[in-house]
Amino acid sequence: MKILYSTIDFLCPDLARVLKIEGNDLVLAQKDSDPDILKGTLKRIPYAKRLDNLAQYDLVINDDNNNFDAVEARKLGVPAIGGDDKIKKMELDRKLASNIAKACGLLVPEVVEVKDLEDAKNIIKERGGKWVLKQQGKLDGVKGLNYVAKMENSEDVIAHIENLQKKWVSEVKQDFILQEKIEGYEMAIGSFWNSKTFQTDKDGNEVCEENWEHKSLFPGNLGQATGEQFTVQRMMKASDSKLFKETLDKIRPALLKTDFRGDFDINSIVTENGAYFLEFTPRMGVPAQSGLMSIQKTKWSDFLLRVAKGELTELEYDSRWCIVSWLYTSPFPAIHEEKETKGSVFEKITNNIANSKGIKVLFKEELTKEDWKNLHFDAVRFDGKDILVANSDGFILTACGLGETVDDAGDKVEKLLKKICVPKGFWRNDFHDTNYHHAKKDLMKWGYLPDDSTVEEQLKAKDEQELKDKQTKEITDKVKGEYDGKLKEIKDAVRGVIYDNK
Repeated sequence: MKILYSTIDFLCPDLARVLKIEGNDLVLAQKDSDPDILKGTLKRIPYAKRLDNLAQYDLVINDDNNNFDAVEARKLGVPAIGGDDKIKKMELDRKLASNIAKACGLLVPEVVEVKDLEDAKNIIKERGGKWVLKQQGKLDGVKGLNYVAKMENSEDVIAHIENLQKKWVSEVKQDFILQEKIEGYEMAIGSFWNSKTFQTDKDGNEVCEENWEHKSLFPGNLGQATGEQFTVQRMMKASDSKLFKETLDKIRPALLKTDFRGDFDINSIVTENGAYFLEFTPRMGVPAQSGLMSIQKTKWSDFLLRVAKGELTELEYDSRWCIVSWLYTSPFPAIHEEKETKGSVFEKITNNIANSKGIKVLFKEELTKEDWKNLHFDAVRFDGKDILVANSDGFILTACGLGETVDDAGDKVEKLLKKICVPKGFWRNDFHDTNYHHAKKDLMKWGYLPDDSTVEEQLKAKDEQELKDKQTKEITDKVKGEYDGKLKEIKDAVRGVIYDNK
């Protein structure tokens, strides 16, 4: 199959690599992201020429919503993953998104449009209560602007706004909204939409993927928000998901009015009274896509072609829990600007060292076939036998672990990450204290999670039995050793008596 992978920010590099490994003739048209990512691995064409001879391709993949190449491809009868201007607005215009969700019957927090940061501050002071400041439009790709109130009357949000005001660049529009803060648990759900229905298994059942994101830099959800540190995921039948029924299932009428094929995700705050809509993400993105590549068993080229054609996907997947984690190095989460430094020698050294590009990725032990399957190379390049960091900002790769429980999946991904050696490499390692763990008891009570105590009890019993068997063996070995020793002493004594009597 001949595939055009058209992208501005290259949101899912390892997907392109996997599509090539599956035997497809893949051509990459990449605009703004680092050109060293997967350099020498993928065939590239100039981004400006990506639409030339578009009809020659069997499939076009547009992994973001910043251009509408998918729409152009479909005009020529070429199956394509991606959306149109309507789907882009659903992601970037938060007020519009809230109105769409409300019209489709979803629970929606109050959203207040503001003129600028000063207006936002005044509204909070006037109304009181807890609010969330969210950027939108062109600011949506800038990290660190959003802020969720922790204090009762959003005094901390006001302090955050005042800090932004002091540092704001005058020529950039202050494009924000205020959203009522709902107390509950953040939980998202996604599924690939084929223009008529969501992705299906081989029996024709719709399938969805539930997930819990972890964006804070440090364990315990401390520190600044980053793009993503790790995600807890699982795939299941849509009919078994209460969250699907309250969100994705209701949004079909809005999707039918768009020209969209691809992954559609809804983020929510789940409460005892139901799931409150937060935002749409109508596109693929790492690390969630990396997790899906470890979960799904169907060839990605076959799956995406069926989605693009509007066909049932006949998806095969692993129903176990998955944790997918980014592996980073310095200077993440800072952004490194590659420019000539005219300062002191020490400033020049610091500037060069802060650049992560070219750092070698090493392995402490030989990886298994399963290990390689669960590593996704989203920010590296291959130089002969060497794997080198391709990005200057510290992104390296994503790693996955799958298990019968979230804890088991956490153990697997931690074990895999520990096999990798990168100077100053790090990841969030609180895989046994995740947002899923914090929400689990209430989500089971409210019907969003099944009672998995049986599975946990079985695994606990297995662990206890293995420990008991180990202890029994140790005691048996010790007793046998003591017995053998005493028997030898007795035999030696008997022999001594016999020979002495002679």
